[in-house]
Amino acid sequence: MSEEQVPDINLKEMMLDERTKNIQKNMEKIKHKIVIISGKGGVGKTTVAINLAMSLASVGLRVGILDVDITGPNVIKMLGINPELKPRVDAEAKIFYPIDGPLKLKVMSMAFLTLTSDEPVIWRGPMKMSAVRQFLGDAVWGELDYLICDLPPGTSDETLDILQLIPDENVVIVSTPQEVALMDARKTIKMAMVMERSILGIIENMSGFNCPHCGEYIDLYPPGGAEKASIDFNVALLGKIPFEIEVSQQSDQGLPFVLKYPESKSAKAFKDTVKKIRDILEK
Repeated sequence: MSEEQVPDINLKEMMLDERTKNIQKNMEKIKHKIVIISGKGGVGKTTVAINLAMSLASVGLRVGILDVDITGPNVIKMLGINPELKPRVDAEAKIFYPIDGPLKLKVMSMAFLTLTSDEPVIWRGPMKMSAVRQFLGDAVWGELDYLICDLPPGTSDETLDILQLIPDENVVIVSTPQEVALMDARKTIKMAMVMERSILGIIENMSGFNCPHCGEYIDLYPPGGAEKASIDFNVALLGKIPFEIEVSQQSDQGLPFVLKYPESKSAKAFKDTVKKIRDILEK
């Protein structure tokens, strides 16, 4: 074939594999993509993701939640969804459908694909990243107002993959006021900045505690760390969610606290946080 016979082919299109193209098509149907990340585990990141998704769905918005924590999926437990449910698969079209959760929430998690809740997922990075690409590209998410992605802690594998695959996502960082947690949270903020991703802000979880006996407010950790991080990196402090025993209880029972205890201090603080997020994204 001579130079004159070479067809006019977009080289960028050639570089994109079929699944990456499917991811792009899927994400184009979703108005707002929010990635919930943290530097370390145990800060309530999944609790924030679940209650954010349910808060948005409760006002009639079309919402999906993707559990990107391949080796430690907890989303369906905290939503009270039967783990024995399996996504409907169209083998011929090479697609599958997320599970319908409460309030018409579309849910996808590795927990649907394991035989029991005790079965570990013993995968190296490439296999985990392949699963993430399938969740984004082969799942039929349809037209959504919001897709909430609950990521595992840290700045590797799944987190890096999601940040690369969804360039127009918005990042929310979750931390407790504990100095160790904030050290790692600051790294995740820096990572998002290096990758030039939009950062919505920081949510400080377990911000304080009201004694159930005397009513006195107690700082569980030295205060001010989240405010300092928001100032240092010039990102918004979206909210401070106080610690309440009922929050952890409802997570175990599979009912988000914003629905079970809507008048609690945690729920009210969280609703204020959700309003800030919607004001930023829907203005």
